[in-house]
Amino acid sequence: MFTAKFTLTRGKPKAGDVVISAGAAEAGRDRISVNIDADKMTKGEAMTALDNIKAAIFSAKWPVF
Repeated sequence: MFTAKFTLTRGKPKAGDVVISAGAAEAGRDRISVNIDADKMTKGEAMTALDNIKAAIFSAKWPVF
């Protein structure tokens, strides 16, 4: 089993800014978890971040580790 964590920081809006690292056990075999600080990020920024994470997943070697 592999798990992966895709991190994109607010203010770095490009798909190339996504950091791929080892995931946490919470990912499990059938779960994706998304954490968003809704106090600091607008809905539009969150959707852009998710689009960029999607692009990073699409272009990454799979499994990523």
